[in-house]
Amino acid sequence: MQNKQSASWTPAQNDLWARITRHDFELGQPLGFSRRIARDKGWSHGLTLAVIGEYRRFCFLAVASERQITPSEEVDEVWHMHLTYSRDYWDIWCREVLRAPLHHDPTQGSRADQARFRNQYAATLAFYETFFGPPDAKYWPATHDRFRDKARFRTIDTDRWLLLPRPSRFFQWLQGGTKL
Repeated sequence: MQNKQSASWTPAQNDLWARITRHDFELGQPLGFSRRIARDKGWSHGLTLAVIGEYRRFCFLAVASERQITPSEEVDEVWHMHLTYSRDYWDIWCREVLRAPLHHDPTQGSRADQARFRNQYAATLAFYETFFGPPDAKYWPATHDRFRDKARFRTIDTDRWLLLPRPSRFFQWLQGGTKL
């Protein structure tokens, strides 16, 4: 996805984006950031790298916006993992790259909170478009899909539970059309 980077971006926004794109999440480790996410989430490495790219965009938007913004579920998963790399997150990412603190404020579960996050997410999608063009629904689903009643992501103990793909994905896989 191309950025709509142009004369409409301020010099500070261009500088911020340059710092964000230069940041190396892997930290020179054999099990680097992207491989750990792919392993822990069961994602392909390509999907993981794409979502990390969306996380970079989200963080840019969080700093560029005067309002709080809300990530997609996939981007939130990357954010959660980044928070566990606390030295990189706080000492390098926030202090040197973003040059601003970026706190994660999860929902408290109230109806008012749900409404606030739905509104923030819808505004995030619109704000995303002003900088990066239309968000890819693969990573940024519509608000009603993002905030449905049933959670998409769960932590599963694969030693205790057998996890099977939905039949449609399984049959696509059998025909060689997708990865499980």
